[in-house]
Amino acid sequence: MGARPAPMDCYVYYRVSTAQTDAARDAVARLFALTAGRFGVFGRIQWRADVSANDVALGGTTWMERYDDVDAAFIEVLPQLVVESGLASLLEGERHVECFVDIPTPASPCA
Repeated sequence: MGARPAPMDCYVYYRVSTAQTDAARDAVARLFALTAGRFGVFGRIQWRADVSANDVALGGTTWMERYDDVDAAFIEVLPQLVVESGLASLLEGERHVECFVDIPTPASPCA
């Protein structure tokens, strides 16, 4: 048996037009219902606390989805779920996915 890959925490950021805020919020709720129902994964949604000059210039905000303790299979299916939820059609530009794993704790030296 091979070692099981370490779970990842994934962060997905993208821009939403101010005019699409309500529709995008509803779509994210549908997305989270899909991730919970199919994978038992409960996401979190946030938006940028400090509005960037880029956000102001483009009339939108940067949003961030967060998923903790997921595997590669989840990340592979996520784009399909984004389309199913209706969120894909509401975004300004692309979604950017970044995943991180915990740094292993060094083994304790023998006494």
